Amino acid sequence: MAISSDSTTLAEVPARRAQVPTRLALTWGLVSLAVFAVSFASVLASADSPWFVAIDRWWHDLMLAPRSDAFTAFNVVVDHTTGGPIGSIFTILIPLVALLVLRRWWAALYFFVATMLASTLAQVVKHLVSRERPNDPLVTVDFGSFPSGHLTGFTLFVVVLCLLINRQWAWITGVVLVIVSVLNRTYLSAHWLSDTMAGIALGASVALLLWPLFAKAISRQPKPRKAKNAAA
Repeated sequence: MAISSDSTTLAEVPARRAQVPTRLALTWGLVSLAVFAVSFASVLASADSPWFVAIDRWWHDLMLAPRSDAFTAFNVVVDHTTGGPIGSIFTILIPLVALLVLRRWWAALYFFVATMLASTLAQVVKHLVSRERPNDPLVTVDFGSFPSGHLTGFTLFVVVLCLLINRQWAWITGVVLVIVSVLNRTYLSAHWLSDTMAGIALGASVALLLWPLFAKAISRQPKPRKAKNAAA
């Protein structure tokens, strides 16, 4: 039986999927940026007592209640696999290599640029506000609590992949994973709740606002050549 000449390869499939409209991405990107800007301004004005500090303290106390050795061990594993040196393998290196292997050059460039920009912005803001973390973290933490670099990077990873895949199941899964990461970081007292929210807003805004710059190139990138001698 002849093989149809219009069969597609795995690398071709993403390019043919309906994309997230650039106007929609821009709109939500600006909303996310506004949320981040408000929280950033509040913490910059008073790192120790922004207007949402009461919520932060209430949530922190709430997260102390379910602590147990087994649950803490589980959360430490989750923490290491979604951020930090080990997590970067899963959230940066593997996705980037996968895009390159699939010859999704523009998608890989978009992911790389967005990742570097979000990470740089998070570190700059950390040093500008110098907010102290909760005083009882269960994992090793670095300088600066606001925004959560962990959530910034992880949210960016999720949003970029969701934009590239653009399937309902991907968006739903992404939202669930981000919520789990928020619970994880606040359970471990690595961040205040507002730090994680700001990280989500920053990561999402970078991914969404850069999307219009790359979307057309991603959709129009050259496709792999088909076999010349396909059976008639």
